[in-house]
Formats: sequence, C-alpha cells, structure tokens
Amino acid sequence: MKKLLILVCILTSHSTFGQITNLNMNGVPARITPYTGVEGSPYLFEDWSRANIGLTNAGIKENVAYKFNIYDNELEVINEAGNTIYLTKEYVEFVELERPSLILANAQQQGLLPRLMFKKGFEIVNGIGPNDLVNVLAEGKKYTLIRRFYSDLVTPPKNSYAPTAGRMFVFEESFYLIDERENVTNVRNRANVILKAINPADQDKAKQIIKDGKLDLGREDHLVRFFTELNKS
Repeated sequence: MKKLLILVCILTSHSTFGQITNLNMNGVPARITPYTGVEGSPYLFEDWSRANIGLTNAGIKENVAYKFNIYDNELEVINEAGNTIYLTKEYVEFVELERPSLILANAQQQGLLPRLMFKKGFEIVNGIGPNDLVNVLAEGKKYTLIRRFYSDLVTPPKNSYAPTAGRMFVFEESFYLIDERENVTNVRNRANVILKAINPADQDKAKQIIKDGKLDLGREDHLVRFFTELNKS
C-alpha cells in the first residue's frame, strides 16, 4: 500500500510540473533541437525548473516550468496541454527564474542567488537587442548592473587529441554597469574593477560599504547588497 501511495505521489508531481494553471501565453511550438552531436548545452540550466513570468497581454504567471535557451535567447515553457513552446518575447516584461535545487545544493561557489530576475530593454548595451532577456542584478537611479548569459557555438581547431574537430557550446557571461548618465562599462565581478568603473564621487562611499559589510563582490548576493547600499547614497 505504501509503495502504491509513493507511486501515485510521484506521478502526480510529474503531472503537476507539466501543467500550468490558467496559462494563456503567446508562443510557438518548440523546434526539434538541431544540436545533435554538439558538446555542451545551449541552456542556462540543463534541468527544468520554475519561473514567474510577467506578460503584457496576460499578467503574471507563476510556477511555470521553464528552460532558458541562452544561445537563442528564447524561453521554453510547458503549457497546460503538456506541450513545450517558445514564448513570444515581444509580450514578455520580466522573468524571475528559479535556480534548480540541485545546482544550489552542489554549488562550490558561495552566495548564489536562488532566483534570478531577467528583463529586456537594455539595447543601450552593444550586442543586446531590444527583446533580449538579461539578468538584472541591481537597478537604481544611480547604478544598474546587468549580466548577459550566452552559450557560444564554436568549432575548436584540430589537434593531436581531437583529429576530427566537432562543434561545442562554450558558456559565457558578461557584466555591464550602467550609470545615471547611461554610460555603459563592461566590468567583472571584482571589487577593484567595479570601484574603477563607478563615478569618482562615489568611490569613498563604495569602499566603506565593502569594508563595513565585509563584502566579496565575486559573490552574487554581495553584489546585490553592494549596489543596493550604493544606490541609497
């Protein structure tokens, strides 16, 4: 009897994960992946997880099963019929992505955020289109910090260890700091780099924030705390 109950619970959880209540979102059927034989992944996270999605035509949809294809910058979701579709990005206002629990549990890096906010409208940054979703780590009147995730499809050169070079995805991430005058600076998540990128008038304050909070700007959670405090000044 206990085994039967466990089986029912497992089947119910999988069914629930594939369903989205009152889902009415514009999209197109997911294409069959053309990446057979390609090493690596075009996805931000390989496993399915959950997302809250804000849409201009359908309000906020919560607990949506998703995978984010960062090579094509397309969000795949499972609709109420259990079909995978690509959302029409023109209707997407924001997406709050939940990191898969396995990644958080097995992470060697400290300070990973359990949820990542993605928005569009940052075409001021070279290489980002008006409908491209980027990770917004901080957003304020003085400073906004965004991160662009990208999976680049490359063909490595032939060498003695790989006589038949094949294609592979290479994960990349870039950080961009935007100030109140809309100046854009490509930065790294390092304290010395970020301090050089902010306005000279704010540097003493920034150093004090790092010192008082014992912040490591290589951590996502500390980056958020740092710019939250800096935007208050």
